[in-house]
Amino acid sequence: MSVNWAKFREEEFPALDKDLTFLDAACVSLIPQRTVRVMHEFIEYSARNDEINSSAHHINMDHKRDKAYTEAAKLLNADLEEIALVESTSHGLNIAATSLEVKPGENILTTNLEFIQVALPWCVKREKEGIEIKVVKAKDNRFTVEDFAKAADNKTRIIVISSVEWCNGWRMDLKSIGDFCKQKGIYLVVDSVQELGVRNMDTKSFHVDILTAGGHKWLNSPFGTGVMYINKDLLGKIDPVFWGYLNSEAPAEGWGAYWENPGSQAVNNWKFVKTARRFEIGGTSNYPGAIALGESLGLVNELGIKNIEEHVLDLGDYCMKKMEELGGTIITHKERDRRAGIVIFRLYNDTKKDLEILKKLHAKRVLIAQRFTDYVGGFRVSCQYYNMEKDIDVLADTLKPIIAEMGKPDYKKV
Repeated sequence: MSVNWAKFREEEFPALDKDLTFLDAACVSLIPQRTVRVMHEFIEYSARNDEINSSAHHINMDHKRDKAYTEAAKLLNADLEEIALVESTSHGLNIAATSLEVKPGENILTTNLEFIQVALPWCVKREKEGIEIKVVKAKDNRFTVEDFAKAADNKTRIIVISSVEWCNGWRMDLKSIGDFCKQKGIYLVVDSVQELGVRNMDTKSFHVDILTAGGHKWLNSPFGTGVMYINKDLLGKIDPVFWGYLNSEAPAEGWGAYWENPGSQAVNNWKFVKTARRFEIGGTSNYPGAIALGESLGLVNELGIKNIEEHVLDLGDYCMKKMEELGGTIITHKERDRRAGIVIFRLYNDTKKDLEILKKLHAKRVLIAQRFTDYVGGFRVSCQYYNMEKDIDVLADTLKPIIAEMGKPDYKKV
């Protein structure tokens, strides 16, 4: 299926053809019109009670989350039993940190370019439980499986990384890293929030134990619901840290009838589902967030992840070309296989100058970001599937007079 991107954009993201040039999906994205509609429908539904009683109404609200599971499984080429819904990437990463055992004296590997949340739970475990965190340093702003293999030892239990680094756009080779982890018996935990929805992430083509992504970036659903994948081979080996009745095996007669039973007991030998859903909270859920996520995931699947990949990578090529024409230095690696939708570039050695430029862009309603980790980063442009070359042109045309006023860019890549 070919996509008419201009028509699609006009129908689903009409704000982009007004006074807004939006190139910041890597921070928080916009929602498509179809998601706006299902949110409105759910709000109207919630203002009524169309079911036979309130218990049935509550249960039906829970069932309205179903599309999010099926569309997430389709996007990840995963089994339905491997999919759970979480509040955010942070929630999913905390589930991984609290469910996977690392004993005092053992270690986990991460990198020096991670977003704070990737490392944060492990920093707490280091302080409270005496685990070690080994930081793999980027070489030429990239990471290879050899870097992780060199850092790992017989006490390494987990590698926790982002599939795409937020500050330079480097896309990990999950196939080779996953193969290494499987061979060595090391758990692989992946924050995929900067990749899922923009690059093909076929979980049957690479090994990963836990993968998680919030919906608010490249999935275009900023309503407090994201996706977590747990490899089915891991499901029976780890336990949740919290338990809810909606994650238990429902009584044969259903919850409504169970609550009407005078002999029902809270203290019981509860049995829990064997799927990834057992890692959810198991209480009243964020129904609107799940409904929005399901609709936005459905849009990604409808467009086709391969179509999205090609469109986004082409935009990235165009963006790098235009920024170099202005005298900018590209930080993101240009190989298409090693990037997703993020393009990082620098203009001046003085980051205060760059920050001044950013403020001027924002005043013109041209939205990009500036991000750094361990002195790596710069201006961050997010090329999402709703963007077109004309958005990059607006960015370049807005930058030209600013650069003319400030002088020739002087940043040199070390």
